[in-house]
Amino acid sequence: MLIPASPTDGGGTVLTHLLKSENPALKDATITCLIRGEDRIPQLEKAYGSRVKAELYKDLDDTERTIEVASQHDYIINTTLGFHPESAAALVRGLAKRRETTGKDAFMIHTSGTSNLADQPISGRIVEKDRIFDDATDDIYGYEQERQKGQLYPQRTSELGVVDAGLETGVKVLVIMSPTIYGKGTGVFNRSSIQVPSYVRTTLGNGQGVIAELYEIVLLNQIKSKGADLPTGKQANIFSGNGRHTWGELAAGVSEAAYNAGAINTPEVKSVTLEEAARLFGNEPFRMELGLSSNSQTESTVGRKLGWKPTKGAEAWKNGFVEEVDAALAKK
Repeated sequence: MLIPASPTDGGGTVLTHLLKSENPALKDATITCLIRGEDRIPQLEKAYGSRVKAELYKDLDDTERTIEVASQHDYIINTTLGFHPESAAALVRGLAKRRETTGKDAFMIHTSGTSNLADQPISGRIVEKDRIFDDATDDIYGYEQERQKGQLYPQRTSELGVVDAGLETGVKVLVIMSPTIYGKGTGVFNRSSIQVPSYVRTTLGNGQGVIAELYEIVLLNQIKSKGADLPTGKQANIFSGNGRHTWGELAAGVSEAAYNAGAINTPEVKSVTLEEAARLFGNEPFRMELGLSSNSQTESTVGRKLGWKPTKGAEAWKNGFVEEVDAALAKK
């Protein structure tokens, strides 16, 4: 099994969780980790011992090496940056080679995000405030294809490319689409989530729903029953949401945590334009709208049918703000 390294902690948290699994199918499994930098190898060995095998590559653009390593594995959990279509497609191409060699099923879990489905209420391009997507009944793949025709979004490009590559090569692909991931990770490297630290960095600069269990459940279903209960092909998208929040609530939570830590002078939250947000966050206006100013509501029906029972809720959500602020301050 291969878990490529991740610039966020998704990969590290999933890796740690799988290594601690008591399930016989995983208990003694060796997991390969595709990483950048020889200096990280001792850290992996110290943390995980012989259970983890490190394979080096230059970076996400090193697709030739990615294909080579992927072709040596039957299962891949891709938790790397979802905005890099080429690296994700390379993993599928590697699995296709593996499938041709062994004649056995090759399987990949690809990590994506629900911003792929988000509306754009600020610009007014698409407004779907009350729409709720259900992974058991809605055509998520078809909806994303239609959205791509109107505006390309790299994370969506990556996800659709992986699904299409799987259909073309016979590699089984399942996509886990996560909303805001909160809380401190358990990996060796970067332990931050995504959206919350973005707000933290911006807030300080100006004055985890536990989903690893879902990855394990999906992987074990593939290992034990060849994915008999898993959706595939154009129905391969499943959600990992647990609860609802507004972006205003998230911003207020970060602001309060930063204020209580003495990092800013007031917990007041102010509104800014998309252009100003893009400048503050160092990104494009349309990404700011999709990622931090939109509506994207989902129902995780498939995961719950598979037996996933989220163990974190409102209290962990609130504690996540404090953890992320503390982590950001520690780096200053």
